[in-house]
Amino acid sequence: MARMTMSDAIVEAIRQEMRSDESIYMLGQDIGQFGGPMQATKGLWEEFGDSGRMIDAPISEEAMIGTAVGAAMTGSRPIVDLMFAEFLALTVTPLAHEGGSIGFKTRGEVTVPMFVRAKCGIGPHHGHAEMMAGMLMSFPGVKVIMPTNPQDAYSLVRAAIRDDGPVVMLEHMSLLHARRAEVDLEVTAEIGQAAVQREGNDVTIVASGLMVSRAERAAKTLAEEGIEAEIIDLRSIAPLDATTVVASARKTGAVVVADEAWPTAGPAAEVAHQVLRLTGGRDHIRFGFATSPHTPIPFSTELEKAFVPSIEDIVATVRETLAP
Repeated sequence: MARMTMSDAIVEAIRQEMRSDESIYMLGQDIGQFGGPMQATKGLWEEFGDSGRMIDAPISEEAMIGTAVGAAMTGSRPIVDLMFAEFLALTVTPLAHEGGSIGFKTRGEVTVPMFVRAKCGIGPHHGHAEMMAGMLMSFPGVKVIMPTNPQDAYSLVRAAIRDDGPVVMLEHMSLLHARRAEVDLEVTAEIGQAAVQREGNDVTIVASGLMVSRAERAAKTLAEEGIEAEIIDLRSIAPLDATTVVASARKTGAVVVADEAWPTAGPAAEVAHQVLRLTGGRDHIRFGFATSPHTPIPFSTELEKAFVPSIEDIVATVRETLAP
């Protein structure tokens, strides 16, 4: 095993897959000698550039996704680095209406094995923080993953590249170059399977991205008050692992969703929908939401901090949810 940042783990996963399958190529802006945005492709150009499998693309997100969808339909496995998630809105027709739907239209005869990388989230760089999670979740056939640690990043990327449908990975910018951790190159992960990061009996905290680490820190504070929180890291936003979430919700009787994405028609709303749908409302589960406001993401550092749910916000939401 080796100690890696999340960014290192993503690059290593891509390297391993490109070495084993020559149908895989990568397309994106500045992914050549520059090393990709935030060093997202560091070292890949040096190994694969001469083979023509690293394509430094012009600035046209729709063209990158459109050509990748066509290539995927005809036998290639393209990886597209789209830089930032907010640009996904420019790719809706080829990515969602064509790439996501073609399997339904052809009864599975035509597949689109394409992997799309998109950075998001408030982090060390101002701007481009939008996640677009709600938009992505609404498209049938499009899978969405969001790893929160180096091991999951490595394992989920390998699973995404091997998947036969379009998979979009949201890479939280505050996590990419954060703490290093041991990564086992033999460990696999399944898209659509959440992880129980912490066990507890009093409340279920459902989170993804940056909110997972904040939920873990909130759980330590709550434990000092005698409240034991169970933490579910979604890892996969679409499909969402409702089975794991509901099992935990039935055990604890209370669900708090900690989410950085816009609250309307996003992961928080979908978690609540799935719990209510699968329980029929008969379990009398209480709900709380530590979410960002439904406003554009501010640019100022202080307003950014106020926009994203804090550890204190999660703790306060749990207290309110459990209050008699």
